[in-house]
Amino acid sequence: MNSVTPLQRQLLADFARGAEIFPHQYNPLHDQILLVRLSDAAVRDASFLDERVLPQGAQGAWVSADMIAEAAAGAPAIFADRPAAYIFHAGHCGSTLVSRLLGAASDAAGLREPLPLRAFAVDRAEGGGAVLSAQMLTARLGLFEKIWARGGPSIVVKATSICTGLAAPVIARPQRRAIFLTQHPETHLAVLLAGRNAANDLRAFAQLRWRRLNAMTPLPPLADYSLGEMAALAWLTEGAAASEAALALFDFEQLLAAPAQTLSDMAAALTIDASSERIDAAVSGPILRQYSKSPDHAYDAALRDEIIAQSRSQHPGEISKGMAWLARVAAVNPVARACLDRWSA
Repeated sequence: MNSVTPLQRQLLADFARGAEIFPHQYNPLHDQILLVRLSDAAVRDASFLDERVLPQGAQGAWVSADMIAEAAAGAPAIFADRPAAYIFHAGHCGSTLVSRLLGAASDAAGLREPLPLRAFAVDRAEGGGAVLSAQMLTARLGLFEKIWARGGPSIVVKATSICTGLAAPVIARPQRRAIFLTQHPETHLAVLLAGRNAANDLRAFAQLRWRRLNAMTPLPPLADYSLGEMAALAWLTEGAAASEAALALFDFEQLLAAPAQTLSDMAAALTIDASSERIDAAVSGPILRQYSKSPDHAYDAALRDEIIAQSRSQHPGEISKGMAWLARVAAVNPVARACLDRWSA
């Protein structure tokens, strides 16, 4: 313990007491966790638990994961093993909205896109080159879940869209459930191409997704992909991972058409205790009329339809390229074919 700094020692002590110390990042190479002082309200309300959630001058330090695990083990009442549910998704298909609705309809603690899940997902995508063994991945996932759910009955973790490859090891453990949220591929392409930063968003994770899907079926070189084909790659890579893990699939359009029933079905799939009264209150409240990633802004199904229609008008060629790419991959890969066939009716 001589190598522990005063700040690390103080953060560990406060962490063991159940104070507002949050595990913001994880470094698998060094097996360290970045502990930061962050209020529970900030964690609960955040749309993204990345650097945007940190207040200016936030106090934090990297600490050995083993030390943190030891501190958690010393406070079993606070850091107990509690049920964990996960929302995996293809990106830009209502996952943040679902997270907020489930939070309003239940007592489960909601977390949206915690950075450690990205670290786990990126490492797992390396296959045999991963730093974490399957056993260590399970152990560290369990540790974060205990911290995330401290003092609460359960947690619902909304993952970043690149994390669906974690679904299989996540749900292999007791009391872990997950759903997958997606939408019709043509709609998804239009949504992904509509954003102001569409090109940057698609390129940011294209290499990771290409590696993951190429491990299942040989793909053309990524350098030759258009933006529409990158959008199709995003839809299929996450969908294939969800299919591999046999996740319950939900169409975002179902939620918009029948919010109470669909939210009830999602809660049941995640084994979340959500009464019909609380579900009705959640879907009749302001959440469905707000932009979930920035609740100060109005947003509803009608505005979404306008954006999608505009994208279809502006990007017909790229959408066609993406759909043609999906058809070519599905012709040679049964998993891709199954993903596409779900939407052929």
